[in-house]
Amino acid sequence: MDPPRKGPKPRGLWAFRFYGSRPGFHTIYPMRRTLPLCLLLCVPGSRAAAGTAAGQLEALAGGVPAAEALPAPEAPYRDELGPEYDDPVYAGDELARLAAGRAERKGSTGELGFIERRIVRIMARAHAKGKLVPALERMLSSRLMQRFIPAPPAKKQDYIKKFPRMVAAQLEGTGLVEGTEGFEAWEAMSRRHIALVTRSAFAPPAAGGPSLLAEPGFLAELEALAGVPFRPGNEVSPLVDGPASFAERERLISAARESVHLMVWGWYDDLTGGRTADLLIAGKRKGLDVKVMVDGNISNFIGMASLKAMEEAGIEVARFSDPARAYDGMHAKLLVVDGEYAVTGGMNVGDKYSHMDPAAHKWRDTDAVFSGPAAGEAARVFAENWNEQAAVHGLSRLPEPKSLPAEKGQARAALVYQRADREPAIYLSLLKAMYGASSRINIENAYFVTIPSLRTALTDALARGVKVTILSNSASSNNEPILTGIMMESLAEMAEAGADVYVREGETLHSKFMTVDGEFATVGSYNFHPKSIRHEREITLHVADRDFAASLEGVFLTDLGSARRITDAAELGDYRSPLNFIARRYMFSQL
Repeated sequence: MDPPRKGPKPRGLWAFRFYGSRPGFHTIYPMRRTLPLCLLLCVPGSRAAAGTAAGQLEALAGGVPAAEALPAPEAPYRDELGPEYDDPVYAGDELARLAAGRAERKGSTGELGFIERRIVRIMARAHAKGKLVPALERMLSSRLMQRFIPAPPAKKQDYIKKFPRMVAAQLEGTGLVEGTEGFEAWEAMSRRHIALVTRSAFAPPAAGGPSLLAEPGFLAELEALAGVPFRPGNEVSPLVDGPASFAERERLISAARESVHLMVWGWYDDLTGGRTADLLIAGKRKGLDVKVMVDGNISNFIGMASLKAMEEAGIEVARFSDPARAYDGMHAKLLVVDGEYAVTGGMNVGDKYSHMDPAAHKWRDTDAVFSGPAAGEAARVFAENWNEQAAVHGLSRLPEPKSLPAEKGQARAALVYQRADREPAIYLSLLKAMYGASSRINIENAYFVTIPSLRTALTDALARGVKVTILSNSASSNNEPILTGIMMESLAEMAEAGADVYVREGETLHSKFMTVDGEFATVGSYNFHPKSIRHEREITLHVADRDFAASLEGVFLTDLGSARRITDAAELGDYRSPLNFIARRYMFSQL
């Protein structure tokens, strides 16, 4: 069932819906704890439109009175933008001045509301004129903003490179750019998602009672949300860290008889990228059908030499793009060999994943190798995505697999695929699993952000007496600086709610898995952050098997042993800055 993510756009104004962290706090402008609210943006000169839209604003603000949610600007009305704002240098300097001033100002709420409206209007105008990227690069390069960029010096350019694309996607995703329609608001989506996952023939179990993850009827409800059944007869094993995963990948590719199909977000021009390309080229020369799919955006920045070498050897390479959704990406990782064996998880093709180069970073990550009917589903998912891209890029088509492979083991498994233009099948099925927990929920995830429905599901579990343990990155180990402040806020929020929170320090944690009650486990590419719902295609393997769940629980306990437990939420720091404020307020869907 596709969600109602788009709706009618009001004439003459745009309503911009934002997400704030904690319901019940009726303060509008603190930097860390903001409520859901709207910024009402009128076309130049249409001050009267703001007054007529008060009822719409109150409804969108989730019950917060319109006057409190967004005060009217002080007279005289000063929100005109002249032609000088078409110059990205002028616009960027003004954005820097406004954003830095917003962090320091303690003026009236009307004045603060005016500043926020003006920031968004300048960004929207720059986007409409095709000048958003240079304007935001100018803003972020300003000396006024340098102290606010939440990244060490070596990562500041990465932050500056990603920030404009995120803002552009958010402006379009909220319907702020004329001719575009916005996504379903986060609070409304979250209420709808919680209603979907709690619609059940089974009451949430009490702490210490039988787990619903062992109940066939409850698993059938989870399957309905995932869109794919648990099939018996699979052999599934975890692959902990790069050396184990890449050794298994090399073994499977070298033994392939018919085909090797590889889908990955990023391919790096390093030892691992070169070695993997050489293996695939050798397979192609043996007569194998070899196909590679990478994310089209990131492939403009990394892996160009390896991808070119494979294409010159006759391997078809699809660079994922969706003409209808310019900001969507292919984040899934999937290797399928002969339609019978598959690997999925968090690892891209690069040294920081494989640990092949002793001098490179060595990220902590997790994959799984599996065979049996779930591997047949992997072949079907790859073929479906490949044929979609073949139509866009003029590549050869794959026939859809006609039958599932024979049973190989005892595990029940379901390979779940999620598209950003449909209901989030992975996310909904993970929420469902949380509502089936009676004992423990263990989450190991690189990027943890409290989407409203995720917070609700976990706090409901805590209220039932379920032990919730979360392991994610610390500020020092997180490789995505634009997420750091929001992640630390989210982890602090869960610690205060009663969850056991751990953070990894040193090398980055890139792993993404979850276990529930020792009955259910899932491993894949899915991150607990908004972008995985709004803009990414993802894959994860759900496994209803006690042996596999026990294996991943053992991995989890080992990882906790090398992490730092948070005993006071204040240990996660105080990330008050205008850029974190803008990120949560204006860019939540891009995080």
